[in-house]
Amino acid sequence: MFKNDRYNKILEILEKKKVVSPAYLQGELYASGSTLRRDLIALEKMGRITRKFGEVALIKPNNVELSYLFREQEHEQEKKDIARIASTFLGDNQAIFIDSSTTASFLAPHLSVLRNTIVVTNGLRIAVSLDGLRQVKTFLAGGRLRAGSGSILGDDALDFIGNFRADLAFLSCSGITEDGVFMASQEQATIKRKMMHLSDQVVLLCDHSKFNTKGYFKLSDPSRITALITDEAADKRLISSWEQQGVEVLN
Repeated sequence: MFKNDRYNKILEILEKKKVVSPAYLQGELYASGSTLRRDLIALEKMGRITRKFGEVALIKPNNVELSYLFREQEHEQEKKDIARIASTFLGDNQAIFIDSSTTASFLAPHLSVLRNTIVVTNGLRIAVSLDGLRQVKTFLAGGRLRAGSGSILGDDALDFIGNFRADLAFLSCSGITEDGVFMASQEQATIKRKMMHLSDQVVLLCDHSKFNTKGYFKLSDPSRITALITDEAADKRLISSWEQQGVEVLN
């Protein structure tokens, strides 16, 4: 079993069992003790699990911003599908805000076919992905790089983003409910809220794992979102609620 497959299997087990022993996980994964220890240490550094008193427990992410490395690997195919649908909003001669989320970073390949496009982002990874695309003029916010997040944050980043306006903002989040959009990080929420305020349209990219999940920081009411793009496994009741509030939903 590959490393990422083991990570996902461990998390799948913990979603069901909540708390288990390392010995139980070792038996379920058919992995050696040393391999399992390395996997558990990695998941703990990513903020997904906690280990104490010979037990392994899942950390619920409502108030925890997970590392970019883990978020990039989690639900990867769904994020690629969401980015493909989101690309239908793209056109030539647009100015676009793209946040630092892993979901939004999958938009990069779809920008290569556009002409005269301006991208403003606080995301380090998508900025690197756009390097070399001469037809895309990329502006990367200055400020503090939060370790492990791939995000440029802080007052300097906010001031930089304030110098632009955009036709579109592509954003993701930590969770959504019928009442709104939520973030685990106040700093991230502040940046995204600024992008929303300066954009004509806001497109929210959100896979099914974020449905019916709250964070401590409310980013927006549904009414501020132009379109919600998700995957086919998303909660149909929540989708219906958002559509009744005037949001276009695509999946």
